[in-house]
Amino acid sequence: MLRTFILVALRSFKKNKLSTSINAVGLVLGFSTFVVLASFVYNEISYDRWHEKSNRIYRFTTIDEALGVSSNEVAITNPRMPQAAEEEIPEVEIASRMLFAGEQRMEKEGIGYYSEHALYVENDFFEIFDLPVHNRDETLEKFNQPHKLILTNVYAKKVFGEEESVGQILTINDQSWEVVGLMDDITQNSHLEFDALMSLYPAQSDSSLAQYINGWGGLGMLGYAVLSEGANEVDVESKMAEIALANDVNDFWIPQLQPLEEIHLGSAGLLFDYYHQNKGDQVYVYALSGVAIFILLIAAFNFVNLTTAQSTTRAKEVGIRKVVGSSKALLIGQHMIESILMATIAMVISLLLVSTLTSNDSLGLSFDLLTLMSNDPVLLVGFLLLGFIIGALAGVYPSFILSSIKSVNILRGKFQTSSKGIWLRKTLVVLQFVAAIGMICTTLIVSKQIDYIKNKHLGFDKDQVININVGSPGLADGMENFKESLDNYSDIISTGYSNNMPGSTFGRGGVNVEGGNQDEPWIVSVMSMDENYLEVMGMELVAGRNYDPSYGSDQQESIIINEAMMESLGWDEAVGKNLVFGNTEQTTRKVVGVIKDFHFSSMRHKIEPLMIFYNPDPNSNLVLKVSPSNMRETLDFLEAEWNATFPNYPFDYQFFDQEFNQIFTSDEQFARLVNAFTLLSIILSALGLFGLSFFMVEQRKKEIGVRKVLGSSVYQIVHLLMREFVILIILANVIAWPIAFYFLKGWIGDFQYRIDLWGIDNLAIYLFAGIGALLVAMIAVSFKSIRAALSNPVNSLRDE
Repeated sequence: MLRTFILVALRSFKKNKLSTSINAVGLVLGFSTFVVLASFVYNEISYDRWHEKSNRIYRFTTIDEALGVSSNEVAITNPRMPQAAEEEIPEVEIASRMLFAGEQRMEKEGIGYYSEHALYVENDFFEIFDLPVHNRDETLEKFNQPHKLILTNVYAKKVFGEEESVGQILTINDQSWEVVGLMDDITQNSHLEFDALMSLYPAQSDSSLAQYINGWGGLGMLGYAVLSEGANEVDVESKMAEIALANDVNDFWIPQLQPLEEIHLGSAGLLFDYYHQNKGDQVYVYALSGVAIFILLIAAFNFVNLTTAQSTTRAKEVGIRKVVGSSKALLIGQHMIESILMATIAMVISLLLVSTLTSNDSLGLSFDLLTLMSNDPVLLVGFLLLGFIIGALAGVYPSFILSSIKSVNILRGKFQTSSKGIWLRKTLVVLQFVAAIGMICTTLIVSKQIDYIKNKHLGFDKDQVININVGSPGLADGMENFKESLDNYSDIISTGYSNNMPGSTFGRGGVNVEGGNQDEPWIVSVMSMDENYLEVMGMELVAGRNYDPSYGSDQQESIIINEAMMESLGWDEAVGKNLVFGNTEQTTRKVVGVIKDFHFSSMRHKIEPLMIFYNPDPNSNLVLKVSPSNMRETLDFLEAEWNATFPNYPFDYQFFDQEFNQIFTSDEQFARLVNAFTLLSIILSALGLFGLSFFMVEQRKKEIGVRKVLGSSVYQIVHLLMREFVILIILANVIAWPIAFYFLKGWIGDFQYRIDLWGIDNLAIYLFAGIGALLVAMIAVSFKSIRAALSNPVNSLRDE
């Protein structure tokens, strides 16, 4: 019987090529879009869940409510806090501390190799996270000592090639470090990215490090803890706060815990999240989940409409089947099998298509569908089951309605679908266009906001700026000669030093205002630069002067602040005012200049108070302003000079505009996805309208014939048919506009610097989206309406 159903279904597909093709295209587009978005969401929410204790692992964070701080959620804690929590709080089973090492130069036989992401960790780190360490027990026993290394396979091969790496010695900052173990590279999604783990066990010569990690001063330590089963994180946080206060930690630093499974998507607003290189955003995941569901519903609604429309043309076939003895169950089964077969085939094609596109990264996404499904076969089963369910649901209505109509009525040509069915399909069309119009509004507003933050004047020039990493101590001796050769090169306009660059996380430091409350310090962002940095970056002073080596005392006695700090302190004028540093041994610095505010973080964060110290010596970054012409020759010159001066150090540089624009990566990816799938939603919605117009014209073809006989013009008939759809689209606009505005208001509120949603030009976007949807609808409906109006009325009235 099933074989017969399938053969009849295939014969029906071949006979009804137009409707079958439209159904197939609509389903494949809809399913493919859903598969892409659903896989993206699945990939995003899967981060860190592969650890056995993932639901009990928490990260130590802090809410910083100090004066001067506006972005107050930070991913760091007091150095002693994790260890103290393990010792004093029963619910904390185990805790471990980490320090971010970042890019580390590891030297082997005079040749330097850069580790991109290095971390200092303790042995308990391996008890919290399930990391694939080779010879685990033996390796960790050796790692529990100063100056020991565990390398990933990829980095070890980079340094040692095919040579045995365990037991080898690498030089880091003039100290010898032994490689005691290897680990497989992590292939699962993890917010932690590293290629080298360095033991956080100070040697006797590292007294300052030992003092730091065992003290309560400042914030700067990374830490994780495993809580016991059933532990309440709020109770643990309260106990952590009590421990902090008992150890004289500032009361404006409030200890917090962040669940491991929320870190990837829940850290968009956290600062000092040093090693978390690939942050997601839960707002984007929620939004794209909604888009995926909308697209799936649109595809399903289309399928229902087109299947129903087609079913009216098969009414006589059903009547004949009933006359020759087909039971109601067989008729229902035939229609259900056709619908399920169509949807299942479409889902299989969609899976093959998306797998091909993601395997070669054609879509620019961070996952491979085949890899996702192989890691979790339930995902494949879920997609196929979804196709089956969509097919079954789409086939329910026409199969039960047609099978229940009396055959005598069908064969007399008196079959009509009920008014309830018509209203159902109209409702589906309205919902389709609510989704499509809402997505059009979202696309246009999101694009405007992304353009705004990318084109907003940042307070500095990021174009034609090259940033060279010069942080290794071994570079200091030859740096001035290298810099001098660059200054003499015609296509290098200016050079300067700084310890940080906009777009990276700036450190923070405490300061008091002379004559103010010394027990309530301001915590502000800090950086250092030489006297040339402002010129290189195109930054402006609004008051006072720049640092000047001729003064001699600037490095010890002067400070430059930004406008935000001057305003926060309530100063009308800042130049000449004094700031006090330190608690016991206090030093005073005079403000000699005020720099115009510049964005040193993303647009999600308000520009905070900033102090810029003077450091004329080689610092972490050598920054160059270069001429846009002859860029290739300039880079060749830089590399040649570098290799001649520092033959054992790789030439490590970045174009600053590319580096800075990385802070917009997640926003741009979200915009790209919404843009692409909005277009698809419009296409699918148009297909849905085509399906409904096809059905309604079929239902009213005799009425159209009568109207033509009585003298109605083509325009009048087309107007009659289109009027209903225009009303539906207007209703969809009325529903979609407030929904889209509510979502966008929440999304854009996450940006401190944003467009005005109430601006006339932005409100006009909603009207534009509505008119655009109306035009698409009219084009979709006009095809069948005009064709019906032009048809010969004899063909529709011959049965009367």
